[in-house]
Amino acid sequence: MKKTFTWIIPTIALVTGAIVVYYLVNPTLRWFPQCPVKLLTGLSCPGCGVQRAFHALLHGEVGKALSFNYFFVLSIPYLLLACVALALRKHNLYPSVTNFIEGKVLAWIYVACFLLWFVVRNIFNI
Repeated sequence: MKKTFTWIIPTIALVTGAIVVYYLVNPTLRWFPQCPVKLLTGLSCPGCGVQRAFHALLHGEVGKALSFNYFFVLSIPYLLLACVALALRKHNLYPSVTNFIEGKVLAWIYVACFLLWFVVRNIFNI
């Protein structure tokens, strides 16, 4: 039990701190990291706009978040499912559900969608 707390508490503190910062500060400020792919190539990578989308979501502006990065907003249910699968696996509950969520098929579908989003957003300038 002691080993678990050595990484859980710092992780919770780090995530909470990041949420507070992104809630309070608009990420369009210069001291937030900018996308190196966009800076070097001019292309929008699949992650471009995630910081602004996260800020908008924290303020309840779903439409605005979608305009910054569709893929990130639409990925949130999958990412939450992955967290649920992690908790289920830890307690050996519903192994078939956990295997499906963490399985190769769903992961490859996610990766394919990620790469497709990279192409589509640059073709249609989204």
